[in-house]
Amino acid sequence: MDFWVVLGAVGSIASLVGLLLPQQSRRQRLMHVAYGLAIALFAAIAVWYWQASQRVNKVERAATQLLARAEYDYTAEGFIQAALAFLEKNKDLYPDSYARAQEICKQNNCLGPKYGNKSSSGLDHEFNQSNVSSTLKGLIRGISTLEAGS
Repeated sequence: MDFWVVLGAVGSIASLVGLLLPQQSRRQRLMHVAYGLAIALFAAIAVWYWQASQRVNKVERAATQLLARAEYDYTAEGFIQAALAFLEKNKDLYPDSYARAQEICKQNNCLGPKYGNKSSSGLDHEFNQSNVSSTLKGLIRGISTLEAGS
């Protein structure tokens, strides 16, 4: 539900109620307008907080699901890509975690070639991939655990 849709709906209902009220003095009309605006504002704030809460719950469920599928559905490289995509999608909630994951990936050359790089062998690359994968699992498990507790 969009914030503006709820605000419009509540405002429209308040306007209709105001039209249905009997003839009033100017002071009474101003009071009804103030009450209507206050109700619309309260409803909009409540919906905004509810949406923020729902997003955090969705992120926690997505993190838990990503971790549950990590062992069977992904290789180490596949999980790294999925974890980076998850963190990028939610970087407005976890900017430091996203930056940390990128730095971990950069330090371990997780996007580099598997073979043919003279500075590291295929075995080094596999070790680095495993290291990055388990590190990102821990980072996402931390997000999942922290959000489940809130």
